[in-house]
Amino acid sequence: MKSSLWAGLAVATAVMIPSISQAQTLNLSFSGPGVAAALTLTVSPDLNTGPLGTSPNQYDPVGSYTINSVSGTFSDTNNGLGITNATITGFAKLNQVDPEHGNLLAPARFSLFTVANGVDDGSGHPSPGLHYDNLFYPSGSPQTATDYPFHGGAFDIYGLVFTIAGGDAVNLWSNGNTPGGLNYGVAVTDGTDVLDYTSGVSAVPLPSSAPMFGAALFGLAGFSYAAKRKKAAAAA
Repeated sequence: MKSSLWAGLAVATAVMIPSISQAQTLNLSFSGPGVAAALTLTVSPDLNTGPLGTSPNQYDPVGSYTINSVSGTFSDTNNGLGITNATITGFAKLNQVDPEHGNLLAPARFSLFTVANGVDDGSGHPSPGLHYDNLFYPSGSPQTATDYPFHGGAFDIYGLVFTIAGGDAVNLWSNGNTPGGLNYGVAVTDGTDVLDYTSGVSAVPLPSSAPMFGAALFGLAGFSYAAKRKKAAAAA
């Protein structure tokens, strides 16, 4: 599970995608402090969705889609990594594990990408690796952890793990609609250590996917306007 230190996250926005009835290819761009990615995702409706409320669950959230392929490039200049436009070589296969006993909202696809020296995301819950489920949400992700209320975004708080040229793996997830705004997080690992762990990442559709986003483009403008009005009211 991702960091609960949401109060310090940078404000960022994401454009959501209308419902997709069949397999579709989407282009998304992500950028944030020291990181950038241009992704092409192929997604299709998840055929195993239903009610959640147990640990583990036998279903994924209603409205979820499975990520069938990913390609593109990834860059990360944090911590001296010097990764520049590295080719995305694929995504991690599911390695399904049981969530914590008290987590009644994790999808059935809840998986673990093992990191030998563990992951400390600052939440007080050290983990043996990065959790992911390779799910996509055209209408925004629901809550997927009992003890983390924030949700929304193209991914849930577990997100996608993809691999890049050179052998490193990247976990990309949504932190949800936190008080600082809807934003994403990125972690990079070589399988032994976590090399970078960054929040405050934003997502936008690339021009080639704009027709698939439809009225959601106006939703972004509306969100920005509402945010400005809220700030103005707070300052009054």
